[in-house]
Amino acid sequence: MWLFFALLNPISEGLRSLFIKRASKNIDPILISWANNVIPVLIFPPMLLLIELKFNINFWIGFLGSGIIQVINTVLYMRAISKGDISTVMPMLSFTPLVLVVASPFTIGELPSAVGFIGILLVVLGSYILNIDLKKMSIFEPFKAIVKNKGTRYMLIVAFLWGISGVFDKISIKSSSVLQHITFLNLLVFVSITILVITQKKFNKEKIKATKCDLFLVSLFTTGSYLFHYIALSLTLVSYVVSIKRISSVFAVLLGYYFLNEPNVRQRLFGSIIMFLGVIFIIFSQ
Repeated sequence: MWLFFALLNPISEGLRSLFIKRASKNIDPILISWANNVIPVLIFPPMLLLIELKFNINFWIGFLGSGIIQVINTVLYMRAISKGDISTVMPMLSFTPLVLVVASPFTIGELPSAVGFIGILLVVLGSYILNIDLKKMSIFEPFKAIVKNKGTRYMLIVAFLWGISGVFDKISIKSSSVLQHITFLNLLVFVSITILVITQKKFNKEKIKATKCDLFLVSLFTTGSYLFHYIALSLTLVSYVVSIKRISSVFAVLLGYYFLNEPNVRQRLFGSIIMFLGVIFIIFSQ
């Protein structure tokens, strides 16, 4: 069952990144960050009436730790996509599982099997290949490209922080429930981003109205991503769920090519295939 939700998540993430990229052409990334959580904030809180709430020290540690990181990452994520090709920027998130492989055994006692670890390494290798243009650079050049390209650099920071937040997510979910964690997390992120929008005087009704369709779809797919990701997270190892989530880059490559005319799709698809093989290893490690 965890695999079903884990596979739905990257589909939702890939579609979300497409509409973020489209919206970023006409509106400030901070407003996209704000709109990102509108639908989740509207639908999740009323659902808390259906469950028993559990408040304890582990919930607060997990929720606040993840929440603070999510606020930072929400802004960085939007800026990363607005400043680079989604088919190049999105795959940088594939490095998140490596952070979890190191952090999870010491924090929540989760250690992937040998087969699962191979799968995680393949996912990371695929993401590396996605950043290489062999016609113009050596195999080690992407390390320099990460430093030079703002969008890629922002997303690499996001990947690292999301690796840390995954540990906090697991702590919170184990101490409460998926719905409680999602709801409080979204409320914290939404309120924080709203404060940023107001203090920086970024709220623009005209631009929001002009991009309302793209913003609605961003928020809609964000809702799906939250549900699929955290349900899967509650059912298996964090590093496995996050690794499978990274195949959103496969959809990002295809969507970026067909709808945004982004280049070099063949080589990027080769990297995506390697990542997909890594996912297969993870699946069979269970």
